[in-house]
Amino acid sequence: MMKSAGGLLLAAVLLAGCGDNGAAKKEMNAKFRRLDYRVSAMETLNAGSTTNLESATQEYIALVREYADELGADEARQRLVAKGDELGGYCLPCRATLYDEARKY
Repeated sequence: MMKSAGGLLLAAVLLAGCGDNGAAKKEMNAKFRRLDYRVSAMETLNAGSTTNLESATQEYIALVREYADELGADEARQRLVAKGDELGGYCLPCRATLYDEARKY
């Protein structure tokens, strides 16, 4: 009886930890979506100004660094390159900065 109770307790603890990862991943994805939305608005509204895009690029890099362990090297690199490709038409320094950061992964 004690072994089965201990097994159930261990299973409950492990499952509780798994649920937390899902919440953390949802929070991470929400932060990326919010920043992506802000950047897309900058792309359409500030086509001639790169200052805001450069600031958003630094925020994006900081976000990738914050979640690098959860993303893994391949996903972190892919996100940085994709964002660099997206911003390249509006802000060449942003693209270069994102590509340089992607090389670190």
